[in-house]
Amino acid sequence: MRKELVLPVTAIAGGAIGFFLRRRELLTAFEPDTGLPVEGMPVTWALIALSAAVALVLLLLSLGVGKGFEGGYDEAFQARDVAPYMMGMTAGAFLTAAAGALLLLRLPRLYAQAKMETGGFPMLSLTPMVLLSVLSLAAAWSMLMLGKNNYRGEGKGKYSAWLLLPAYTCCMWLIVSYQEHSGDPIILDYVYQLFSVIAAVLGCYFISGFGFGRARPAAAVFFSAEAMYFAMVTLADAHEPAFLLLYAGCFFYFAASSVALLCNLGRPLGPRMPEGKRLLTEEKMNREEKPHEG
Repeated sequence: MRKELVLPVTAIAGGAIGFFLRRRELLTAFEPDTGLPVEGMPVTWALIALSAAVALVLLLLSLGVGKGFEGGYDEAFQARDVAPYMMGMTAGAFLTAAAGALLLLRLPRLYAQAKMETGGFPMLSLTPMVLLSVLSLAAAWSMLMLGKNNYRGEGKGKYSAWLLLPAYTCCMWLIVSYQEHSGDPIILDYVYQLFSVIAAVLGCYFISGFGFGRARPAAAVFFSAEAMYFAMVTLADAHEPAFLLLYAGCFFYFAASSVALLCNLGRPLGPRMPEGKRLLTEEKMNREEKPHEG
């Protein structure tokens, strides 16, 4: 198997196993009357062990990836005329857009419910959900623009605002997730959801860093793969349809991005010497050859 596929395939295979373990855990490891977890259930420990093992393997596979890489976003994520990449980005965009639309449609019901419970004006408590809805739609459009940029080789990734929108969306998603689960004392109810969103935040952060002179290839690859793994695991949980679509959208975004990144890091652009070292670009050579004036 090609090296650039080992890491994402590991995340997907681990996520598929984790999905079935999580389904089994939800069916057997919680008391039906109280919802409390049953202590010492093998399936619970198996899922914990799998998550730790997958994280360790992904970390080992990520170490040293892209060491010495000096390019920017366009060099790291270019996928000119690579149809599977554009299909993945498009799938992520449409799933995220559908999630945002469903979240918007859900707002009137949440408003009526909150007004009934508080008897006041509940818009303040609904603000994070409103922002998440709008940001999800904006992030969907940004995925399409980023995909088009990389697919057509437009070279517009440097300082691109499109890179920031998925990161902002995931940050708001983390706030909404905390808001919804902060009162739940049973951590096993939502821990894999929380890990998925945290990994997505970090994955988006390190991917966007390529466009702003802060390229961290190993971290970007690791957290993207972790986001893929936990997104698959938490699909087994009972989510609103909008959040199911949001997890799926994130999965495709990170899958397409991480594969493109790994492919480009494995085949760096530009002229190379026989030993495999990158030649200085013409711009750098001209700058070094020119004597300092004065």
